[in-house]
Amino acid sequence: MKFSTVLAIGSVLATAFSQPLSLGKRAINNTAIEDAIPPSTKNNIQASYGRPFSIYQPKVFIISMFSYERDPWLESLDFIHNITLPGLSPVYPTLYCTTNFTICQITTGEGEINAASSITALGLNPLFDLSKTYFLIGGIAGGEPAYTTLGGVTFAKYAVQVGLQYQLAYLDYIKEEPDWISGYVPYGVDDQYTYPANVYGTEVFEVNEALRNRAVELALKVELNNGTAQNAYIRSLYDEEVAQGLPTIFSCDVVTSDNYFTGNILNDYFSNLTKVLTNGSATYCSTAQEDNASLEAFTRLDKYGLVDFDRVLVMRTISDFSRPPPSINAVEFFFNTSQGGSSAAVANIVLAGTPIIHDILTNWDKVYEAGLKYQSKNYVGDILATLGGTPDFGKASFEVA
Repeated sequence: MKFSTVLAIGSVLATAFSQPLSLGKRAINNTAIEDAIPPSTKNNIQASYGRPFSIYQPKVFIISMFSYERDPWLESLDFIHNITLPGLSPVYPTLYCTTNFTICQITTGEGEINAASSITALGLNPLFDLSKTYFLIGGIAGGEPAYTTLGGVTFAKYAVQVGLQYQLAYLDYIKEEPDWISGYVPYGVDDQYTYPANVYGTEVFEVNEALRNRAVELALKVELNNGTAQNAYIRSLYDEEVAQGLPTIFSCDVVTSDNYFTGNILNDYFSNLTKVLTNGSATYCSTAQEDNASLEAFTRLDKYGLVDFDRVLVMRTISDFSRPPPSINAVEFFFNTSQGGSSAAVANIVLAGTPIIHDILTNWDKVYEAGLKYQSKNYVGDILATLGGTPDFGKASFEVA
């Protein structure tokens, strides 16, 4: 059998198994397979990058974590194709693509396990060639009042996983270690201020600073949603000038933890840990549950040429402050004080994320397909140098657990 015939059969079968949910089930017979192919000379499906049987090569993939972050995208873009893939979240088994499959959107499910599993399933699915796709991780997050405000938009260079540590309850350490600022201690050491002696490899990721800066440059030109009157009131309770201000675009970094933490003590500790793990380079300003997990999946996929880690953006908009204002204690603030809702944060995901997407599509042929103009000049990847280069964080030696 000729190789061209094999390609044609592979494309037909892939198309048949990827039909939108709205079409329902097809009978498995030759007629059904033939009917699935529109009789058009313009229907020229071809794999242009690396996978001979893939039929979708989106230029941009939007990554949401749950429906609240997903729905504004579905309302603002023409996502008319529904594609259900094995391995995606049981809650969000379907991803969406625009009319010409140029932009697609996936919802991973919340938390590190869901994010890593969903991104891996997407990256390994043979229907998609993602080797030149740009990925925009766009979700809501808690925010540090020293560096951002309610409704603010943050674009990260570093993502730091702060949940991988020993943890002791307060009553178990306070007599012996009264100077500790929390019950967390990095792995392999007995000092809260010391770099961990052993790591898992997912503690720190660094993404493409040039691409991040381009996204920031474009997002600064848009008018953001300023939020509610209650948002404005809560902002006014803080001493920090940034927290008091209206939403804008910030270049600062994200921490990842499955634990939804709040309060001054934990924020002080994690802020310091972020500095320790990045040798003082990162500035923690937003807190999320998934980003390091997604970036780990992208790292593994990049190692085998399935994605390009240089084309990943991490954007988080601030839905709530991660520590209370001086006039309210942490328990009261967290459980009983309305911060005014997260409508501005959700709206600003689309408002701030759209400019870089538009720029990629408009300048694809001249700029973004080759990826040279905004290729990274900084180190990109994980603490283990999985993708090559030398990390500008970490220490000379450590044990990999």
